[in-house]
Order: sequence, then C-alpha cells, then structure tokens
Amino acid sequence: MAMSILFNGHTEDIASLEELRHALGRFDDVPQFELWVSVPDGPSICMLRNCEHAWLMYLRHEGDSGFTSIGEASQLGNEKYILSNGQKDEYPVAWCIEVEQCYKVIAYFYVNDGARPEWIQWLES
Repeated sequence: MAMSILFNGHTEDIASLEELRHALGRFDDVPQFELWVSVPDGPSICMLRNCEHAWLMYLRHEGDSGFTSIGEASQLGNEKYILSNGQKDEYPVAWCIEVEQCYKVIAYFYVNDGARPEWIQWLES
C-alpha cells in the first residue's frame, strides 16, 4: 500500500515495506526529526525524535485529538524537540519510548493500513 511520508518537511511516497525500511534507515542517521506517515483520507502517525528521546502521536483522522505513546510514566521533566517548521516544543519525557520501538510501530502502521498497535501503551489526548 502506498503511503506518504513527511520527514522534516519533505514528502516522499512509500510503495513497499522495503522502501519504508530503507527510508527509516536513512532517517535514523538524523538525531532530531519530525516524521509523519499517513494513510490517504485516514489515520496518521507522528514520531518526534531528539537523539535517544522519541515518542509517537496517533491520529485517527484529521482534526483528531489523538493518542500519545507512554513510556515510563514515572519519568519526570520535559524534552525539547524541533519541528520541521523550526518551532521548538517541549513534551513530557514520560511519553518517550525507545527509538527502535517507534520504528517498529511505524512499520506496523504501514503494514496494517494505519492500525494503531496495542502492544505499546497509549494515552488518549
């Protein structure tokens, strides 16, 4: 299934799981990024990364308040992220999960036509 990826403001179409794996490998070389993967007229998933800190946001449809990933809920403090438009935001460290877990969730999202995996914890916004 073809899906659009928006990586730090640049769009590319991904037509196969192999293309997605290759793209994620390239993205992994970038320590800070904003990544969106979207099903046409359907759900989207966003990954924000700042070095070893990364978290996910899942939106069922445009305008949805969505869900955020939950890592170690006892983690205190915030982490800074730079969005593709240059804006700097802070989000709770408690939302962070391992970078590799984020990639697995994105692959699952792609293979399952935008489904939200239930094997990580989500907090409804």
